[in-house]
Amino acid sequence: MHACCPDVNADRFPNFCTPLFIMSELSDLTIEASPREQTGRQACNKLRASGRIPAVMYGKEINKSFSLEDRSMRMLLRKAAGTTSLLRLLGEKGEDELVLIKEMQMDPIKNNILHIDFIQVNRGEDLQTKIPLSILGEADGVKSEGGILEILANEVEVRCRPSNLPSEIELDITNLALGENLQIKDLPILEGVTYVSEPDGMLVSCVGSAGGRSGAEDAEEVVTEEEGEPNETESDEPASE
Repeated sequence: MHACCPDVNADRFPNFCTPLFIMSELSDLTIEASPREQTGRQACNKLRASGRIPAVMYGKEINKSFSLEDRSMRMLLRKAAGTTSLLRLLGEKGEDELVLIKEMQMDPIKNNILHIDFIQVNRGEDLQTKIPLSILGEADGVKSEGGILEILANEVEVRCRPSNLPSEIELDITNLALGENLQIKDLPILEGVTYVSEPDGMLVSCVGSAGGRSGAEDAEEVVTEEEGEPNETESDEPASE
């Protein structure tokens, strides 16, 4: 059993408390949010010019507009190692919300964060989101048989409580042989985590090498050409009338 600490939303969820190890992790993934009343393109551009990012948080019964300090958000993303981690938003009036990033708009030229949409995560309730898939090892089919590894999925959709949300799902491909594949059902069992996709959903496969496929195609062409050649014993002279 993990020790628990009093929850800031205990009045909403009296039977739930956040494990201390989760709170410890989230303390490093916390950012302060300031409310914003003005919306629209002009207001957002003004915020960006002042070094802040316009953002919105969506929930079942909530829709809040606020802004975040650009520098702090970038540092937070580096700590979180991506955009799928559970984050903590602290408001000016003591609000404390768990959120996930739903969408982050970027300027493709300047690489600036233009806008962020967050989804509210309710403590004590299941959430459903996509988690990065981390490939471990080198497949035997690639190492020993000259195959090619095809990665068919980069994320895995899961359902779990916020306290059980993994930062990534690891898949060991070391024993993957040529002609084999790994599916959702081959993922590791994680306590409190359910994989949403169908069990036979393909994740990675080891296929024949490009050289092997090219050789097979060349051999097929030779056979086809031989089959199409005329029989040398047959006479080319026209039949007499």
